Amino acid sequence: MNVFVDTAAWVAIADSNDQYASEAARQYRDLILKGVKLATSDFVLVETYNLLSRTIGSKPTITFGNKLKANRYLEILSVTSFDWERAWKILEKYEDKDFSFTDCTSFALMERNKIKQAFTFDSHFRQFGFGLIP
Repeated sequence: MNVFVDTAAWVAIADSNDQYASEAARQYRDLILKGVKLATSDFVLVETYNLLSRTIGSKPTITFGNKLKANRYLEILSVTSFDWERAWKILEKYEDKDFSFTDCTSFALMERNKIKQAFTFDSHFRQFGFGLIP
């Protein structure tokens, strides 16, 4: 099973003051213990590191980023020009939703990589049709 990890989960894992911190830590630990293959994207990490730099500071953000780089269960997917175009079409098609462009790139990557579940606290993934963890 592959699971896509979104910004909301990464932030909750890294920031002990996040409202979902304890749930995120528990879920993340469970996924790792089960040997689940995790995926995230370069766009998600940019968004995550930007948010964390403002909330927990640069030094803890760098420490967290280095842990992610060393995580053997995590694959960092790059948004391609194909994903960008697909994401733009999603954004246009669902203009009545509050999807961010980063969300749309995640949806495109998940479709392309046949990933059906996201570890996130963002209901947009469910709205687009993916399963959520938790």
